[in-house]
Amino acid sequence: MSLRLRLALFIAVAIALALLVQGFLGYASFERLQLGNLERELDAYLRRVAAQAEMRRGPEDRFDQAEAGGRYPYLLGRPLRRLLNPAPAGGIAHARLVQDGRVVREWGRFPEAVPLSDSPQARLEQNWLYKSLYLQSGVYIQGALEASQVQSSLAGYRQTVVFTALVVSLLGALAAWLLSGPALRPLRHLLKATRRIADSGDLSLRVPPEGSGELGHLSQTFNQMLERLSAFRQREVEFTRHAAHELRTPLTAIRLQLDAHQQGLSTPEETLSVVREEVERMTYLSESLLTLAREGRGQKVGLDLARLAQEVAERWGVPYRGPKTLGLTGDPILIEQALENLLSNARKYAPGAPVGVEVEAHPPRAVLRVWDEGPGMPQEVLERATEPFYRAPGVRVPGHGLGLSVVARVAEAHEGRLVLLPNQPQGLRAELWLRGLWPE
Repeated sequence: MSLRLRLALFIAVAIALALLVQGFLGYASFERLQLGNLERELDAYLRRVAAQAEMRRGPEDRFDQAEAGGRYPYLLGRPLRRLLNPAPAGGIAHARLVQDGRVVREWGRFPEAVPLSDSPQARLEQNWLYKSLYLQSGVYIQGALEASQVQSSLAGYRQTVVFTALVVSLLGALAAWLLSGPALRPLRHLLKATRRIADSGDLSLRVPPEGSGELGHLSQTFNQMLERLSAFRQREVEFTRHAAHELRTPLTAIRLQLDAHQQGLSTPEETLSVVREEVERMTYLSESLLTLAREGRGQKVGLDLARLAQEVAERWGVPYRGPKTLGLTGDPILIEQALENLLSNARKYAPGAPVGVEVEAHPPRAVLRVWDEGPGMPQEVLERATEPFYRAPGVRVPGHGLGLSVVARVAEAHEGRLVLLPNQPQGLRAELWLRGLWPE
């Protein structure tokens, strides 16, 4: 079942339920009104019957109070004068006089469907509304008023409610079907795009930015997901290409050294030294490439950036300047790796020059700075220094061109950036901006 059809059916059911609830409440109010009017007519009828019985007692109805035992004067069993039925105009009503559970007088032919009852509460039996009016102990008048017209009105009301709910629900479903087509167009485009991507594997496809609200947001989110997947595939391709290219050299060197040792051209100590050096080189390469491939993401925890910088600076033998403590939320392993890379670059490209580490707080960010007073970098080199495997022209210093790339990726993982600036009076200043300061 398509989403469009489900939406139409849902709207139809919702409309039907709303109309039925409204119709039920209206029907209950209408029924209460009609039966209330009918009950008032029945009360008036019973009062007229009781008044007629009191006022129209003839001479032949005289009786001995002692003989009657104090009972109602008309219930002596002697034939009484016929009394007219004061039924309401336009209605059919009957009444009967009951003493001790025995009918002693009737006004009209009382319907057989109505049971003998002394209840003063109005009740509905088939097409008759009936209740009783007490005269004295054991004596009451029971009246019944025809309710067929009211019943017919109530039946018509029920049919109208059901018919209206059915017709309006169908019209609502039709309107929902017609209007949901343009509204769901962005979703259809999204489905087509996902089908094309699944069939072709082309992550460069995008969904047209149509619609608004949730559908528009869904299209934007889907396009962002495609961009991330495309970037991930690109990084995967680069990782594979770079790993195959960069790891070839140390593996070749290890094989040549082992061949030389096998031919007796090198001592075991020389072979182990070369193999250890190349293994360390491959380890550094693999760790750097994995950091780039994983976008530098790690597990962020609470850490003391100032203490971490002090420990690394002490290990490298460089001065530290900054606060004693500075709380930060981040990955301590990645941040330490980034700081190690910056110090390693400073030592390689500015040998013998002063090097220092600084930490500053600029809530909600922190700055981790490494400066040196070496030769610095030209502007065109600064612009490309963070590209993977980029090497400045004419540089003879050994390396792989991955150090600053890893630092930049670590900064991105902490919602920050790596800024390379000329140092004063000379040299380079590398600033690692990190987001996530703890609130004081």
